[in-house]
Amino acid sequence: MSERTQVIVDEILSILARSADAAYIGEPISQLAHMLQGAHLAERAGADEAEILGVLLHDLGHLCAGPDAAQMDGLGVLNHEEIGAAFLEARGLGPVVCALVRRHVDAKRYLVTRNAHYRSSLSAASRGTLAFQGGPMSEAEATAFEKDPQFASILRVRAWDERGKVPELDVPGLVHYAPMLARHLTAHQRRLTLTPEQRQCWSDNGFVTISGALSDAQTRRIQKWTAEISAWPESPGRWMKWYESTAAEPRMLCRLENFVPYHRGFAELLEGEMLTGLVSELMGESAILYKEKINFKLPGGSGYGAHQDAPAFATFGHRYHITMMVPIDAADPDNGCLEMVHGHHDRGLLRQNEAGEVHPEVEDSLEWRPLSSQPGDLVFFDSFVPHRSNANTSPRSRRAMYITYNRASEGDYRTAYFERKRRNFPPECERVEGVDYSAAAAVFNLGNPIR
Repeated sequence: MSERTQVIVDEILSILARSADAAYIGEPISQLAHMLQGAHLAERAGADEAEILGVLLHDLGHLCAGPDAAQMDGLGVLNHEEIGAAFLEARGLGPVVCALVRRHVDAKRYLVTRNAHYRSSLSAASRGTLAFQGGPMSEAEATAFEKDPQFASILRVRAWDERGKVPELDVPGLVHYAPMLARHLTAHQRRLTLTPEQRQCWSDNGFVTISGALSDAQTRRIQKWTAEISAWPESPGRWMKWYESTAAEPRMLCRLENFVPYHRGFAELLEGEMLTGLVSELMGESAILYKEKINFKLPGGSGYGAHQDAPAFATFGHRYHITMMVPIDAADPDNGCLEMVHGHHDRGLLRQNEAGEVHPEVEDSLEWRPLSSQPGDLVFFDSFVPHRSNANTSPRSRRAMYITYNRASEGDYRTAYFERKRRNFPPECERVEGVDYSAAAAVFNLGNPIR
């Protein structure tokens, strides 16, 4: 077992172990006993390891949710199924286990719709949570659920979930499942490692694309989460929304930053082992999150000037950063995809203009190549790669998430970065009338059209 796998196994099992004294809501057993009983029933029935782990981990979201997570009126964490699945995805568990965790609540909603006797068999607590979880499925929802590739497995997990509520039942403990969890992680983490060709591209150019790195389900969730947070209101002291002015729209959403503390799904994904492991592999040592943003580049949105990131990332004495670009929409030259310069990442800082961008004379001397991408791809580039993008002249959005990491050995400065940015270059809703914030633009507004 690799050190990375061991860390994840220990983390998950330690979270489960802490629930040994936590009551399973409405039942005369602990939360841990409930999960162990369900896993034992699955194993005894001859289930495959994905189903065994699915039932073992189905209620993990109740245990790993933060203190501010929404509650179901004393009946546990709202959306615990989504929270648990996102937690596991971020640590590299496979899509089947994550789907079983994510849809075990849907199984209850489905069975209430399809089975007249099922609802009466539910415990009082389970009936109470049903209202918070959307109630019975509609006919359309039930029909769609039946087409899920894991439909039969999800219902089996639900059945073991319902039966795992027996006081004083003697079943194997958590240590029994450690090798199973390690095997599963080892099998599924292999798909997010770099090929020799990708490593060579990184060495030659300082950037690399991993096509199709994220599953369709992960991509859809990222798109859903992006829509959620883009609708958040401007909120002083919290997330930071930025706007640009265009010919057609005087105030168009351009960027959203500092959202990780306020969105559990993004936090688990962007700080989880699945993605930070890849960044660490490229960096040659452990990586840690430095900053996060989503650039929206809506139809008619402006381009970004030619620049290198390094000057803007030197605030705390860091020498090197890697940014991961996660396409939310397909990006191509028509809607303003990234343009990169090959083979210039190892030449230090290029000559700059007063705004901190690549000097126009240098920009004109370089060969700029478009880097098209699709949702599900991951693009990594270091802080010395010259890059730019043109305006979006299409009717399609070009939303993209940019997540920057620094070497963990150089310290955790994420909170300090956003505090300093908020103080020196605040979003509109926090600005003081009459104060000139332009002096900080070269660091906090480099190359972009934020007004």
